[in-house]
Amino acid sequence: MDGGGLKVPGPGSVPDEETVRFAAELIDRSGQAPVIEAALAHRTGRPRPLPVRAVLTALLCLALADRPLFLTDATRLLFCQLPPASRRLLAVPGTATTEQAFKAAYRRVRYCFHAIVSVADPSALPKNRRLPQDQLKARLKSLTPDQATAARDRLEALVNALLEASVSVLTADERTTSGGGTGLDATPVPLFSRGPSTRAGLSASDPDGGWYVREGDHRDHEDDKGKPLPKIAWALEATIAVTARPPGAPPATPNLATGLAMARPGEDPGGTGARVLASAAARGHKPGWLGYDRACTAALPGRFHLPARALGYRPVMDYRADQLGIQANTQGALLVEGTWYCPALPGPLITATARLRDHAIDRELYDQQIAARAAYQLKRKDGPDTDGYQRLSCPALGRHPGLICPLRQASLSPRDGRPKVLQPPDEPPKICRQTAITTAPDVGARYRQDLPYGTPAWHARYATLRNTIEGLNGLIKDTAHEALAAPARRRVRGIAACSLFTALLLMAANIRKIRAWRALTASDQAGITRRARRRRASLRDYLPDG
Repeated sequence: MDGGGLKVPGPGSVPDEETVRFAAELIDRSGQAPVIEAALAHRTGRPRPLPVRAVLTALLCLALADRPLFLTDATRLLFCQLPPASRRLLAVPGTATTEQAFKAAYRRVRYCFHAIVSVADPSALPKNRRLPQDQLKARLKSLTPDQATAARDRLEALVNALLEASVSVLTADERTTSGGGTGLDATPVPLFSRGPSTRAGLSASDPDGGWYVREGDHRDHEDDKGKPLPKIAWALEATIAVTARPPGAPPATPNLATGLAMARPGEDPGGTGARVLASAAARGHKPGWLGYDRACTAALPGRFHLPARALGYRPVMDYRADQLGIQANTQGALLVEGTWYCPALPGPLITATARLRDHAIDRELYDQQIAARAAYQLKRKDGPDTDGYQRLSCPALGRHPGLICPLRQASLSPRDGRPKVLQPPDEPPKICRQTAITTAPDVGARYRQDLPYGTPAWHARYATLRNTIEGLNGLIKDTAHEALAAPARRRVRGIAACSLFTALLLMAANIRKIRAWRALTASDQAGITRRARRRRASLRDYLPDG
């Protein structure tokens, strides 16, 4: 038993009563069905015969059973396959025993589904037709930027509430053992649509998407040399957050998807990622170490890095070749690959990573030079405070200075093999003249991270966070289960429908991971019990009576 007494059912192709009750409970825990019903309520007109809760539950049952998310299959499940008790639970009006009755039931399901996505559709573009550009513009819905933003917020609230419902299946003990780490990544979700045709002048049948390319900025169609970038798919981009355990820590809880947002490929990846992180934090997920790829590293600091730090996340990132070496400076301190150093940091140590990538040095020398940076690293004296300001001091100061510097008399003795500054600055900056400097949160915000880049601690943390999110991306694209990369298994077009389908598939992936985790844990416990029973004797057999 778990999460409020909710038992995870076993896998099956046709959902039974237990699975239907489980799926309905998850939809109820999300709290979104009443919200959508209230948004769709009308004072006049005939009442809708099929409730929102029933359609969402049917689609989740299909996802849990690894079946395509077809509205025809949802209709067949609701009106042909469910036992009477499950139909009563979902308030499904009757059955469909003839072809005509099934078509009527399908129209009900289709109408209800499109009503659900209409409540939170941020797109003004027409779907399902390949139109010339003039007709596409003529059919645009009237939607102001504020209305589009409000609809996007409702859509993200819907999909994240559904994700949180699947996470709520964890017990309190399982949730508290989470390591507090988060992996963040954007992955393509191919659409059931061909892309626009420049030759024919026609739009895509799902114009909410965009071209996804393997590298570079997805908004561009040419690289820096003017060559066309290889187009992988006409797709949307799902930005997903997943929990991650500390490096080397034994598994204590399954790593689950906790946040989701959809956008066109390359469209404001920083802002989308920040919204995902803010949603997860608002739902009680503890901010901690945050791993992401170079696309987020290149985002505008005000859109991603500063909001992430304000939420309490601690970035762990990698850099492109043109982002290596000195990245910022303040009051004489140098920001080198995310960490503040003394201005006397030797040139070979500054360029170590660039020279490694250019094959000018080997890995052994690189590791030595990265370790040598530690003596020049500024010491954290205080902060960061609530505003993000931090006090840093010279490494040649303190009771145990790690550096010998002629500008700091107290550091000159004893001469015990510590690194020595041979050429101090001719005009010492503030970091060399004061006991400490204060760094503002926005200085070098794009590149700053708490773990020195290239160190064993950085490698372990970054590899763990990145492998966790990449593992989840591979899991949900497994064609034997959720098959997120197979657009033919979810054929309703539009960003709202795609977001809802992606959330349901992530819910199914979370439940599958929880089920597998508990089965593994139970087998481990059974093995321990069996090993204990094989013991020939026990001191407990000799306890005195009474």
